[in-house]
Amino acid sequence: MSKRRVLVTGGAGRVASILRQHWGDRYEIRLADIRPVDDLASHETFVELDITDLDAFTGACEGIDTVVHLAADPSPNADFYESLLQRNIIGGYNGFEAARLASCRRIVFASSINAVLGYGSSDEAAHWDVPIYPANVYGATKCWGEALARVYDEQHSLSCICVRLTSPSFDQTSFDPQASAAAISARDAALVFGRCVEADDDVGFAIVNGVSRHRVTWFPVSESDSRVGFEPEDGTSFPIGE
Repeated sequence: MSKRRVLVTGGAGRVASILRQHWGDRYEIRLADIRPVDDLASHETFVELDITDLDAFTGACEGIDTVVHLAADPSPNADFYESLLQRNIIGGYNGFEAARLASCRRIVFASSINAVLGYGSSDEAAHWDVPIYPANVYGATKCWGEALARVYDEQHSLSCICVRLTSPSFDQTSFDPQASAAAISARDAALVFGRCVEADDDVGFAIVNGVSRHRVTWFPVSESDSRVGFEPEDGTSFPIGE
């Protein structure tokens, strides 16, 4: 069976580097970024891409099975007119439209915990289908992407899975098991995006909490759409160093 062909936008960024390290040669990967990626493996290619250019984005999607759309301004403090409008609003839309125009099977959109961060002061867990509740404009741009995912699944039958990603900084070797946590390990970050790529074809729109499995948290992985089948291997629910 041939490998899936996966386009990863933001290919020179931190999360893309995590995916490349942990995925190995599982997929044929096309890395897209405005910055060059030089250390390519044999199963990787690179295409220079400005995500605000729809024609270029569509070309980058040609022949691709799944788009993993990571490219965006990741800062909760980013200015709307200087950055978020172009990179997160226009660039976010272009990901879905380019995937549709190129007849891709699926887009996996890197949303953020910031889309529901307003629930962070509550004692109740935030289920994946609660109303959006961003606490900053950056989070609101991720809500825009999730709304687009609904539209493209409903109107165009494009499978759209949103990962509400947390910081990929959790360290399994050192943590307080009683402390509240809402982060993901590098291993689990690669795992959740891999599960989204490989989820069954009948999974249309879905939202997954991109977080490791923690004992105390308002943002548990158990509140994800279970059809994707993401089961973390790290988190405060596991022994240190396991």
